[in-house]
Amino acid sequence: MALPHLLKYVYTHGSDEVIRRGKKIHAIGFVELIEHDDLFGNVNFRVKDDSYATFYQVVVQNYKDPKSLSLRCSCPYNLGEICRHEAAALMRLQEMIDKGMLLAANADYDQQHTVAKMKAIEIKTLRLLCSQDIFLEADKYVSTNKPVIEYAKDETVKATVFIDDKDYRVLIRRNEERNFDTSSDYIDTEHLLCLPKVIVFLHLYYLKGANYFDSIRNWDKEKNKLLEAYGYSLNDELKGKFEFNYKDGKPFLRVLDGSIKRITAPVTMPYFRPAPVLVDEAEEEPEKSGIVQKNTIGIVFNFNASTYPYFIIDIVSGDSDTDTGFSDRVEKLELAKYIDLERYNESERNLINGVRKLQNSEIGKYINRNSPFAGFWENIVQAEGDDLPEETSTFVIEYMVPKLKKLSTDLGGTSLYILKKNKSFKTSNLEKVQFSKNEITPHFYVGTKGKGYEIDCFIKPEGVAFE
Repeated sequence: MALPHLLKYVYTHGSDEVIRRGKKIHAIGFVELIEHDDLFGNVNFRVKDDSYATFYQVVVQNYKDPKSLSLRCSCPYNLGEICRHEAAALMRLQEMIDKGMLLAANADYDQQHTVAKMKAIEIKTLRLLCSQDIFLEADKYVSTNKPVIEYAKDETVKATVFIDDKDYRVLIRRNEERNFDTSSDYIDTEHLLCLPKVIVFLHLYYLKGANYFDSIRNWDKEKNKLLEAYGYSLNDELKGKFEFNYKDGKPFLRVLDGSIKRITAPVTMPYFRPAPVLVDEAEEEPEKSGIVQKNTIGIVFNFNASTYPYFIIDIVSGDSDTDTGFSDRVEKLELAKYIDLERYNESERNLINGVRKLQNSEIGKYINRNSPFAGFWENIVQAEGDDLPEETSTFVIEYMVPKLKKLSTDLGGTSLYILKKNKSFKTSNLEKVQFSKNEITPHFYVGTKGKGYEIDCFIKPEGVAFE
């Protein structure tokens, strides 16, 4: 009996070590199916390594065709044609095929909403998404008739197709994944694309070309994305600061003002972040004393976060009194936006950049790169009040601790404040604290209590004991 082409691929391209460890990963059940597309013959697996608690994503494309089979793994292995994770994934895929676990059920399509997975109008894909008879009928229709295009703007086309003395509505819109959401009132439960939809696609293809939807794209959105990297938008005054150049119809940003620097773009965090609150302008002015330093910064440990690590680090700016802290209302710096760093001295600029690296957006990037959900962690919604998985909490610690230590060495004379939980962000609620350069060493006291023992743990910063 001939060896199945998937296993033949493993034994042909894998080394003895890759095959051995791939078998091990498969045997202990470390291969998990994520997504299967029977139409295109693509499948995604989540594979855990056999030596480390690390997960990798393996993508297998065109697995039904031995000549066009392709593999891709997110691991860094580059010593051979396939890695052990890809070998394990192919073994699991063959097992699922043998057991009939990938057989596609007869799907009933609702033409009110179907998704055509193609990045442009592709004839080959259109043929796959409908029957041969539908494609030929649509091709014949557009050679003698044409649909009525009622709207074509912002990557959306609305049209009416007249078939058998009846008008059918068609809506085609490109979605965030750059595929096509389609809708029609035509009834066809057997095919992903019905006749009116194929007619509109072919009409646009023959009339405008495969990339027609790019020509009706709202490029203002793309321009705003480019400007966001510098803390600007199209609503701001851009003269003398930026200009747009175009290549193949796409905008490219050119920075004219050399003093404008890129900032860290915000990334959606998987856990709850409280909404920013404004400083209360009606608060009473604190009594001033000591020497007032103009335009200095302070670091605030904000304990109003509801999930791990239960605090956020903010930076405030204002006039500082060396004895009592800030002498007037303070400004909370928006670290995700552009900040004119020329207002601050070099040590303060270093602190601002250091605190930026401790923001939730940067923590999220680190988790996204290293967690088992690498590649799509930012799409996972963490409800307020839910605890993070232990493994994710460990990643947070690994990322934050060395950066907090670096921040502590760069503090110099910068003031530290805490904002206690459930306190609003205003100057009067900021409590100035002292910073100790001594590392915290836990102390334990063990004593008898009844028939058992009692263990007390405490620390002694600056010689004062705290439980």
